[in-house]
Parts: sequence; structure tokens; C-alpha cells
Amino acid sequence: MILVFDFDGTIHKTEIAYKKAIEESLSDLKLSIDDFDIKSFIGMGPKEVWDIILKDDSDKTPYIRKNGDRIIKYMTEEGQLFEGAHETLSYLKEKYDLYILSKCRRVYMDAAREKFGLDRYFSKYFIGEDYDYLDKYKILRKELNDSYIMIGDRREDMEAGLNNKQKTIFATYGYGKTVEACGADIKISSILELRDIL
Repeated sequence: MILVFDFDGTIHKTEIAYKKAIEESLSDLKLSIDDFDIKSFIGMGPKEVWDIILKDDSDKTPYIRKNGDRIIKYMTEEGQLFEGAHETLSYLKEKYDLYILSKCRRVYMDAAREKFGLDRYFSKYFIGEDYDYLDKYKILRKELNDSYIMIGDRREDMEAGLNNKQKTIFATYGYGKTVEACGADIKISSILELRDIL
């Protein structure tokens, strides 16, 4: 059996790095962080985020790169995984194949792999940038023929399982709203609970 994990909001306590980075990027544009629901951005593709912020059809690439570089900087300096993540992943690795599916830039995931030693646990990474930020369920439909369980904290993570007739586990401790868990097979309030469930 394969367990497919979302990264930000499921394994990675993203808000630590994300808030500092986006605050600086918004400040460059003379915008206030108070005007946006920052946690709702976590888990979105970067272009989606900047479309919301700028509300136009301009090329968002410079903003994506600059803000992305800031996130990597703060993640490298101060980043943390959710409490119990290392222990849980180490336990699950003995029983399952573990993959990551994240709508992020390749350079971000490479930095996270090095910072948190993710290659100890995960054998495959499906990175949004490599698929032109395709919907997650489409990425898995294209890449996986075997059964899997999708674990994540946003609606798109649940759809990555549900739309492919696979089991889903919703991380309520992440950044999604309660309604985003609709249809999930199981809900967890801590990553540690996976050790009892799986």
C-alpha cells in the first residue's frame, strides 16, 4: 500500500516561514498582510495565490520566484515539522511506501528534503511545478496505478483521493477549513494519530 502525503499543512508547519515571507512581499507592493487570509494560501499553487493578491492577468513569475526564495530562506533558518512528524513517518516507513504530492516549486521541495531529511522516509515526490501545477487528482491519476491513501489538509488533497476512488485522511490540524474535509474517510487532529490508524 502507498501513502501519499501533502507536505505543507500536513507534515510541514508552513506558517512559520510563509507568514514572514509573504509579509515582506506584500510590503514591497505597499499591501498589508491584514487584508488577506494568509493561511488559506498555504497549499495553493503559487500562481493561484498571486492571482488573488494582484487581481489581474499579469505575469506572476517574478513575484512567485521572489516570494518563493523568501519562504525557502525562512524555512531553512526556522522551519519546523508538526510535532510527532519524524516519529510517525519513521514508523509508517516500515509498513508502507511513502510519497509526497505538493503543489510547490521544485527548488522549495529540494530545500525541504535537505532541511528535514525527508529522503529517509519518502521514495517519490510529485511536485506541482513539474506538472505545470496540474490539479493533484490529475497528477496521481497519471502517475499511480496502485491503490493509495491520500493524506492532506486541503480540499484539493481530498479530491486527489476521492476523484480517483481512493481512501482519504483529512488533517484537521492543518490550514484547511472544516468544510474542506467533506467526504474524507477519516479525520485526524494530530499526525501522531496515523500510528494508531495505519
